[in-house]
Amino acid sequence: MVGVSALERESAESASFANAVPAPARACTAHHFGPDPAYVGGIGSVMRVLGEHAAGATAAETHPTWRPDAPLASLPLALRTALRTIPRVTEDDVCHVHLAENGSFVREGAVVALACLTGRTTVVTIHGADFLPFARRHPRLAATVLRRADLITCLDREVLELVNQMAPRVEAHLLPNPVAIDEDSPPADETDEIVLFAGEIGLRKGADVLLKAWHLVAEARPAARCVMVGPLNGLAIPETERLEVREPVAPEAMGALLRGARAVALPSRSEGMPMVLTEAMGAGRPFVSTPVGGIPELARGGGGLLVPVEDHLQLAARLTELLEDRTLARNVGEQGRSFCRQTRGVGVIDARLRQLYAAAARA
Repeated sequence: MVGVSALERESAESASFANAVPAPARACTAHHFGPDPAYVGGIGSVMRVLGEHAAGATAAETHPTWRPDAPLASLPLALRTALRTIPRVTEDDVCHVHLAENGSFVREGAVVALACLTGRTTVVTIHGADFLPFARRHPRLAATVLRRADLITCLDREVLELVNQMAPRVEAHLLPNPVAIDEDSPPADETDEIVLFAGEIGLRKGADVLLKAWHLVAEARPAARCVMVGPLNGLAIPETERLEVREPVAPEAMGALLRGARAVALPSRSEGMPMVLTEAMGAGRPFVSTPVGGIPELARGGGGLLVPVEDHLQLAARLTELLEDRTLARNVGEQGRSFCRQTRGVGVIDARLRQLYAAAARA
């Protein structure tokens, strides 16, 4: 359709799924394989939402194949999990494997291979900030894994285009990560001046850029505070005025942190489609981030502001703006919540997955 943006197409498609009379889900169990959903953030958070809501199926189970606190032990974990689980998966069920890049294509790739070998309906979702460069460096490995799937879902169009080249005979579709909309979260203007950073505290997520920016924000807003939550990854955090660093927290605690924040900061250098930003939007929280990965798509939905990568001055300016202008924070946050409700709500993704699972089972 000429003149229609990708965002408008996605909104229209998602609205059609959400407004259609929902067909009953196939009587099947969706088995999700990937990072442990007990850990906040990334693919684990996606699996947790899919599992808790049995999206696309009548039941769902999550099977951890990787844990951030034991990465070297994760290959044996993945193999044990696959050998224990896949033989009891029925022909009506779905094996839904969540891939990222690098070791994931060996670890979860082995799960894909076993599911395919045993004739189970096999669905792959590609996550990960570095999938594209990985797949271009290792095209044979990536293609070998992807061609074993019955269906592939992608988070952005650039990934979809590469997948279509590597696995041209496999059905591939765009499908956003689902987000549980926090309708009880108060508007952003009712919160204190708190900036929240959630994720791996390291260079890729731009934690160092936020540290530089925070000195300026703290000077401009004497009552403001910054909370950084997540595992440390090679970055020393000096003692800084009104900045608190916390270890990773459980999903319930993460929800409470989002409700209490005025804005979320994620000045990443590379990303896929960061779950923390969709969760922030689902809670009515505006974000300030960078134009990498799928983040511009979220910003076009009205839920956030973008600044150049590594630009701590612009980051500080936008955060200060959201802290001092309650009306702006509320408006941006509520636009984001509305966008997520229409395009990424659990009901919307459930309706789409029902269609895709049914089509994959017939493949």
